[in-house]
Amino acid sequence: MINTNFHNILGPYSIETLSNMINAKMYNIDNQRLISGAADVENAKKGDITFIVFNNTLGKLNKSNASACIIRKYDTNIVPNSMVCLEVKDPHAAYAIIAQKFYPKDKFIPKVSNNADVPDKYKLSNKIRIDPYVVIEENAIIDDYVWIGSGSYIGKGVKIGYGTRIHSNVSLECAEIGKNVLLYSGVRVGQSGFGFAPTAQGHVVIPQVGKVVIGNNVEIGANTCIDRGSYGPTIIGEGTFIDNLVHIAHNVKIGKYCAIAGQVGIAGSTTIEDYCMFGGQVGIGGHITIGKGTQAGGQAGITKDLKEGSKVSGTPAISLSKYHRQSILLQKLIKNKGK
Repeated sequence: MINTNFHNILGPYSIETLSNMINAKMYNIDNQRLISGAADVENAKKGDITFIVFNNTLGKLNKSNASACIIRKYDTNIVPNSMVCLEVKDPHAAYAIIAQKFYPKDKFIPKVSNNADVPDKYKLSNKIRIDPYVVIEENAIIDDYVWIGSGSYIGKGVKIGYGTRIHSNVSLECAEIGKNVLLYSGVRVGQSGFGFAPTAQGHVVIPQVGKVVIGNNVEIGANTCIDRGSYGPTIIGEGTFIDNLVHIAHNVKIGKYCAIAGQVGIAGSTTIEDYCMFGGQVGIGGHITIGKGTQAGGQAGITKDLKEGSKVSGTPAISLSKYHRQSILLQKLIKNKGK
């Protein structure tokens, strides 16, 4: 059950409307059937639509209360006759599109709080939303339909692009933010990087005088920190999604449409090319290049360059096939030694 105290809910919609949205082929057709929500297969109730991605979980449909499902390939032996089936190439993406229709984002309502400290040119704007206790420095540039949540700080010279949503208690310094970016609560962008010269008398700080450039349609999870470059920029490419509690050091360059899970740490001046994916707690050393489309399993430790399309795991990271062989051999070694 979705709690309406927390989330917006729209609908119901006809199954035909939903099918047309995702260009699906429909089985067990019932064009008059109304769907009132979307949920995973275990939690779906009557009136909901669900989805199955993996073949080994198709059996769950027989036990599901859902009224409709989205799958890759219709099978009369798997999908109950009472359940409308929508067949698509990518069930996960199709489900995401439909779920957005039922559970939309909060509506943008322009308003500038009297309790916010903002430049005069923004106080009477009817195209932005500034919540209470926001501080915006004089020469920051805020584009139309930007929403800045309570307690956030926007430093001097910061640029924020059209339609960007900034949640509460975010700080932005030395940064240029693209269009339709989403920054969750507690994000820190553009703070000084970890730059110093160690000496016998102590550490000598190296001024960090670069910036952060974040492309369009990027999402950054709660309490993630992205340091500004020491001289040039730290760059986050278009469409990249970053989870909570990630640290990205100075002068890192991340390409387009990467996905970075929680607690990943990326050391300075590393280049990560387009479409890379990193599991939770992956550690990436500095001054290396990660090739396009690389995938790293959780807790992998990457210490050297990886070529395009690499799949790695372990510490230090090795190819996934070699990692699995090592695991099998280690298990055999331990088992034999126990005898």
